Amino acid sequence: MMKKLSFLAILLMGLLFLSSWAEAAKTIKIAYIPCGRINDKSWSEAGYIGAVQGKKALEAKGYKVDLKYTESVPVAKVAAAARDYASRGYNPVILHCGTFAEAGLSAAKDFPNTWIMTAATPLFSKNAPSYDPAQHEGSFVVGYLAGLMTKTNRVGAIGGFKFPALTRQIEGFKFGARYANPKVKAFSIYINTWEDAAKAKEAALAQIDNGADVIFAATDQAARGAFSAAKSRKVYAIASYSDQASLAPDTILTSVLYDTPLLVKRMILKVADGTIEGKFYQSGMAAGIGTFAPYYKMEKVIPDSVKKKVAQLIEDIKAGRIKVPEYIKANESDKLDPRKVIKRK
Repeated sequence: MMKKLSFLAILLMGLLFLSSWAEAAKTIKIAYIPCGRINDKSWSEAGYIGAVQGKKALEAKGYKVDLKYTESVPVAKVAAAARDYASRGYNPVILHCGTFAEAGLSAAKDFPNTWIMTAATPLFSKNAPSYDPAQHEGSFVVGYLAGLMTKTNRVGAIGGFKFPALTRQIEGFKFGARYANPKVKAFSIYINTWEDAAKAKEAALAQIDNGADVIFAATDQAARGAFSAAKSRKVYAIASYSDQASLAPDTILTSVLYDTPLLVKRMILKVADGTIEGKFYQSGMAAGIGTFAPYYKMEKVIPDSVKKKVAQLIEDIKAGRIKVPEYIKANESDKLDPRKVIKRK
């Protein structure tokens, strides 16, 4: 009788162990660390939406998912934040900011069994993949729109920080504007902040004072200042990263969307299904990454002829008939003639 009870006890313990192991195997802890805030209606929020979508997709597959985030972490403290999450079993740790690349690589060395991924950078290592929409394509198209819409032949672009993943957006915008209209002069400035709306507004007003009547903003929360300036001076604005028309519906022509949520979601699912690799993942319009918000109230403002030209440019990029050049240095494209550089196939 005692032998039978011992056997049953061992069997029960084994079943409990297997059950516990199976539950652990079906549990994923995701950490999300963006440049700014998850409600900025811009880059950081777009990435967070992707993390939430990834969480829901995994839950639909039977996983138990714990998603945590830390907002607006200074670059100097990112590596420590990533290590803290990794030490608590979070895997993947998502650093959704191009300026976090070095921090991600550093933290990944200390946690070789944790996937620490960084956005908007070509830098990667064995367990530190990077992901990035081809943002120069979308910014080129909205630059093309700006070049067709300007009446002063002056447009402006405002970036958060001067690093490759962002400068190629600003350069793409300027190049697209001059591709549409060779007479265009394109201004650009980097305000060295993601969140200071006052600095963005000051920069936008300076560009408007120099004649710009279309302003492109590629920074997080700070972009609201640029939209405010454009609205007050009755000129147009173009948003980036997420649909921000509601912030200035009579001012914002459109928002360039890089499908960042879809890209983040895909990266999370790759971790879960074991297909993730330590490499650089970049996707553009041809791969379904890169689109635009509706024109909304600006539908009546933008001429049909302009809409058709923009739509055709998008189709040409998707089909590979036009390859958008990528310039990662500030003002690198200024001396180049877009009509000579871009050859339609």
